[in-house]
Amino acid sequence: MNNTIIDRFHKLIDVNTPIIYIQDYDFVRVDELIGKCIRDSSVKYEWNPAVGTIRFKDKEFVKNNEPLTDFLIRHLYEDDVTEDKFIVLKNIHECINESAIKTLLQLIAQRRLYGSDFNTTIIIVSPEYKVPLEIEKYVSYLEIPFPEPEELEEIIDLHLDVNNYNKDNLTEEDRRELLQSLKGMTAFEVDRVIDMAMSKDGSLSAKDKSMILEQKKQMVKNSGLLELINVKESIESIGGLETLKKYLGNKAKIIKELVKANEFGVPTPKGVFIVGMPGCGKSLCAKAAASLFGTPLLKLEMGSMLGKYVGDSENNLRRAIKIAEAAAPCILWIDEIEKGFSGVGGNNDIMTRMFGYFLSWLQDKESSVYVIATANNADSLPPELKRKGRFDEIFCVNLPSDEERKAIFKVHLSKRQAPIKEAPEKLIKETEGFNGADIEAVVCEAIEAAFLDNCNKDKKNFEGLLLDISKQTKSISKSCKKQIEDMEKAFKENSFTDAS
Repeated sequence: MNNTIIDRFHKLIDVNTPIIYIQDYDFVRVDELIGKCIRDSSVKYEWNPAVGTIRFKDKEFVKNNEPLTDFLIRHLYEDDVTEDKFIVLKNIHECINESAIKTLLQLIAQRRLYGSDFNTTIIIVSPEYKVPLEIEKYVSYLEIPFPEPEELEEIIDLHLDVNNYNKDNLTEEDRRELLQSLKGMTAFEVDRVIDMAMSKDGSLSAKDKSMILEQKKQMVKNSGLLELINVKESIESIGGLETLKKYLGNKAKIIKELVKANEFGVPTPKGVFIVGMPGCGKSLCAKAAASLFGTPLLKLEMGSMLGKYVGDSENNLRRAIKIAEAAAPCILWIDEIEKGFSGVGGNNDIMTRMFGYFLSWLQDKESSVYVIATANNADSLPPELKRKGRFDEIFCVNLPSDEERKAIFKVHLSKRQAPIKEAPEKLIKETEGFNGADIEAVVCEAIEAAFLDNCNKDKKNFEGLLLDISKQTKSISKSCKKQIEDMEKAFKENSFTDAS
């Protein structure tokens, strides 16, 4: 058991916290934690909605199917509880918002704080975090961290012993690779995934990494908080942006050889912030990076994190990040991040707290979750997000140059089996001020027109189609002139790195 969580638990007890909330589904592990932190004689009773009141230590029935209100009333009106006493409430997230229950919790918490003859502490254990406004100030959240490498090693060795597997057959390099793959999973999940690996052929090695990755992908799908993006794009799908592509290539090499890189002294990459005009390839970079890194691409929508109860939004973000860490190595893509944190600094306390939590995690994270954040408007971003230390680098994506437009045309012409491989110079000049999305639209429309013209893919005819369509297209440089000027000004003021 992690010493950090034990120390934090002790501190919450020492400062007379009335209600301690532990969000976890592995009750066996939580009971073990409680047993390590508190004397058995102090933890007398447990209540859960299935069986009612039982003794915490031996799980024997006390009052079968006793309502929670009756259980809390009995403990609220106990006389002279000067000795420390703890009661455990499990899986009460479905009923905690009932008027009687939240009021009783509130009264117990107040008596705990203001009554010298009452030392009863409530420990809530639930897979969901739900805290009504009435008791919010009395609750302290205790987060159970993922197992440390030492604990992971113990779990691995236990499975090897149970299966009579010779530990010498698991090389040090295989062990290091496995530990890296298992990072971010709970002890319960690690148990299950090692069982699956060893049931296949009775052995354990670095070859099981792919199976572990598949299990992590399944965890993401089941969570409902993150979207798992199926990636078809490759780094070759990006026309131009050579500086950014080279940068991502270097980071991909580090992520793929993270164990060796860390041993060499290279820090784990945090992520990259890409700011620029709509349709200039920011989202494409995130997708192509996932192919380059050989990792899952998880998309986080800040708007979907918002909940209706107190603490729901922050808890959803916390859970989403934990799921991303469990899926590591992976890419966490936050698209249009400026919209997600638009309420920061104003009267939106929820968004401000979420922003603070996200920044703290980004600053301190050691997991191999590579964050790619994209934004259209650099000017509206909070300065805390743009300073060094949050992201490894911030790139600006401008409208493509002549050479970049040529490269973008080449990508889309090849992708759609066009009769020409490269755009003529006349077309390059005509499309000045076009972004990547504009260029793709021109090529697609030309291919469609050629198909409708009895599948006519004559080279000269197709060049004419491209030129005519580009002349009729209203490019982003014309429709968003003011925004482009403001963006270029923001790039200069913030000294962002040019992605080209």
